Amino acid sequence: MVNASALVFTLLSAAGSLQDPTRPLAGLSQPATGMGEQRIEAAAGPRLQAIFSGGRPSAILDGRRYVQGDTIGGYRLVHIGTGRVVLEGQGKRLELSLFPTFDNTDIQ
Repeated sequence: MVNASALVFTLLSAAGSLQDPTRPLAGLSQPATGMGEQRIEAAAGPRLQAIFSGGRPSAILDGRRYVQGDTIGGYRLVHIGTGRVVLEGQGKRLELSLFPTFDNTDIQ
């Protein structure tokens, strides 16, 4: 029979090398899309960290909560969707995704 404390110790020592599954992937570049939209890398510009749906959708960017219409570093938050937000400003339209490797198609 395996000692329970030895099993717990083994699991805890292996868990230190795992990536947090709720943290967005970093360092992945995102391909440009058509229609003047631009996807940006996680390290450039604002960083999307979470999206909350419900009564009034909101998003966490760079550690602060924003709702549609708020301004973030010279950009206006124009859309909060499932897994992504759209910002407009400085002559650009930026799309930030929680999961940059997935193709989201919910912008209206």
